[in-house]
Amino acid sequence: MMSKSYLFQPVFRKIGYALLAIALVYYVACWIWEPVAEAICFPMLSFTPGMGADPEKYHFGIQIENAGWFEIVMTLMCVGCVFVAFSREKVEDEFIAHIRVQSLVWSLMVNMILVLITTLFIYGGSYLICMAVYPFSTFLFFIVKYNWSLYKFRKNNEE
Repeated sequence: MMSKSYLFQPVFRKIGYALLAIALVYYVACWIWEPVAEAICFPMLSFTPGMGADPEKYHFGIQIENAGWFEIVMTLMCVGCVFVAFSREKVEDEFIAHIRVQSLVWSLMVNMILVLITTLFIYGGSYLICMAVYPFSTFLFFIVKYNWSLYKFRKNNEE
């Protein structure tokens, strides 16, 4: 029985890296030069009133006027991370699949340790910022660990 691979084609890795680069450049531009962030403001559907909103004026599915730069960056980061992490190699054998699984388990464990440390020692708004970073850090840890392990494997096989 053939096993079904749920990995993307190798070309998606390049697309993913491009999306991550665009997101990073845009994120930095929005923080350094405020008019870039303010230039993108459009109505968005909101399922919650948001912090500081008057709950009495809120109803489910309200449209809010929002600076959408953060949503754009988060979307690009999500799609980019998924494309990079789940694109198969040109030659995807069982050992590479083994490296992929090991790297995934390692990144989940490291990320959970960081979540526990953050929960115990960081509070308030800083905690929320850290929690917003953790979904990406899992992918980023995986990408770094996977590529490092793959590099070491290929280097050892060339000798």
